[in-house]
Amino acid sequence: MSVYLPNLLICTGQGAMVPVLVYAAKQVHASTAEAALVVALNSLGTMLFDLPSGRITARFGEQRSGLIATAMLVGGLTGCLLARSLGVLALCVTVQAAGWSLWSLVRLVHLSRAAPAQARGRALSLFGGVIRAGNVIGPFAFVAFATRSDARAGFAIYLACTVIGVTWLVMARDRSDHAARTARAHRAPLAKILSDHRKSFATAGVGAFAISLLRGSRTAIVPLWAAHIGLDASSAATIFAYSSVVDLALFYPSGVISDRFGRRAVVLPCILLLSVGHVLVPLTDSFLTLFFAALVLGVGNGLGSGIVMTLGADLTPDVGRASFLAVWRLVSDGGTTAGPLVDSGVVGLGAVALAGPVVGIAGFLAALVVALWLEEPAPRSPARSPTPEPELN
Repeated sequence: MSVYLPNLLICTGQGAMVPVLVYAAKQVHASTAEAALVVALNSLGTMLFDLPSGRITARFGEQRSGLIATAMLVGGLTGCLLARSLGVLALCVTVQAAGWSLWSLVRLVHLSRAAPAQARGRALSLFGGVIRAGNVIGPFAFVAFATRSDARAGFAIYLACTVIGVTWLVMARDRSDHAARTARAHRAPLAKILSDHRKSFATAGVGAFAISLLRGSRTAIVPLWAAHIGLDASSAATIFAYSSVVDLALFYPSGVISDRFGRRAVVLPCILLLSVGHVLVPLTDSFLTLFFAALVLGVGNGLGSGIVMTLGADLTPDVGRASFLAVWRLVSDGGTTAGPLVDSGVVGLGAVALAGPVVGIAGFLAALVVALWLEEPAPRSPARSPTPEPELN
């Protein structure tokens, strides 16, 4: 309850903000291109702060870093709420995105340390499911509490959810978790991490980047193709909503499969189904056919719930945990950012129908790397397991 519920609340707030970020930028007189830049800053700010997040977490530990992340989220969202110029809004969006980056890393470090090895897949798939649930609930919260004319209400909902979530975290915190309160981590430079773990990044890292690339592209390719075949915004939103519901429904089974049959049993179907879905999208020409292609994408994405975080937790060393996971998040966030950029680049060349297949082919190549070289995690030594609670006499 000290991990999942606060994150559900904060992800709900984020889900309320992201869909209306363009409209919030328009309210401070941004052009369409400038509004798109503000949306991009929400992803870029997260990615660019991944490595600094690792240094902060290594230096200050989990609990203090969580408070720093909270301060960044609250400060950035308050600034967004009060912003009356594009420059201030862009700066504050970047600050809150950096806060989210630090918050996510702290939660990942905690789960990679505290979750038992035999249940790690389920623990992290549930964490991924919580993020998905927040992104589904958030837009409905905006519709319920906001007026149509004030998109800035998304910032207010996010701010309220953050305050409530962190308050709950403080109240529900496990006071016996000495490591969270006092542990500091060894800080390793980027070059050393990449050198020491080059095999992991060349195999599991390729899989993580590919999954993130396909996921990032999925959010762009469906509405792009829907507009191309003449569907309206409401139809595109309906298609994506049902795809997201399927995605959400599969988050826990993916963790069970991961723990019982191994990581490859999740990574491969996830990449392959997402790749097939991308290839199918340009073959559709109506609401119904695009709907089924989007369902394939939803199933693939749902089967991979939490798997990128699980792979990172499997591979992270005891020494330099925060630094390693920061680089791991940089890999995954880089894929998430690259997906829409690849789509926009291909579309910009005038080949809308090729955007899906280009990303899909990249996915098939990554699946080959995973099938041939991804190693399952070795059994953990007792030292890696959480310290058992003392028996009561």
